[in-house]
Amino acid sequence: MSGDHLGEPDPKIAPVHLTAAYELVVEQIRRAIDLGLFLPGQKLPPERDLAEQMSVSRSTIREAVRVLVADGILSVRRGASGGLIVNNVHTRDPEELRVYAKRKRVELNDIFDFRIVVEQATASFAAQRRGDDNLAVMRTALAAMEEAIAASSAEDDDPDPIAAFNAADTSFHMEIARASKNPHLLKSVEAIRRAMFLPVGGVFIKLRKDANAMHEPLYNAIADRDAARAAEIMAEHVQATRRAMMEFLDGKR
Repeated sequence: MSGDHLGEPDPKIAPVHLTAAYELVVEQIRRAIDLGLFLPGQKLPPERDLAEQMSVSRSTIREAVRVLVADGILSVRRGASGGLIVNNVHTRDPEELRVYAKRKRVELNDIFDFRIVVEQATASFAAQRRGDDNLAVMRTALAAMEEAIAASSAEDDDPDPIAAFNAADTSFHMEIARASKNPHLLKSVEAIRRAMFLPVGGVFIKLRKDANAMHEPLYNAIADRDAARAAEIMAEHVQATRRAMMEFLDGKR
């Protein structure tokens, strides 16, 4: 055999890059915020508690916090009532959000394509496998979405209802994924939720009535264990949300 290629890396094996501990902390905190586990204005646990929960040093937490503050995700509030505060990413001007989302149009369409495939299957399996505990979480999320809608109006850009609606909407869809009893579907839905809200943020509150219209029928289909109906409604829901989003980006809303 020729030794011409001796020492060249095998194209099937990629180099291994170690991830610094603080980067893993940054990712965990970002994930929690993206999924609405911490809402804008809320305080994160104290540095000592975060270090214990994540099994890292306090210096690692401080390094992660510096990154998150620099990225505008967190603020440090001084004083007796101070701490690490989650910033509100939805306070940008609505027109600025529209322009930003337009630049993400192709990405959004790709995500909606993926949503239809993944969440339609997820809804079908959820209807077949759900438990009463799953239904209870979904019902709580539905109530929270209605409360957020009632607390806002079409002209209202108050960040509190926006954050509350997004968090409840995420909770609803994530619980459907949990009810499917398939960890791969759960991970896929989580990835979808994070990708959807990162590029467009608060524009979803403008579409809240459209986005929420099919949640109740979807819940009923899952509760009735009607897998075919649940899949059908989920597909309609995702397509309706896509249409509403594209109309918003085209300035028709």
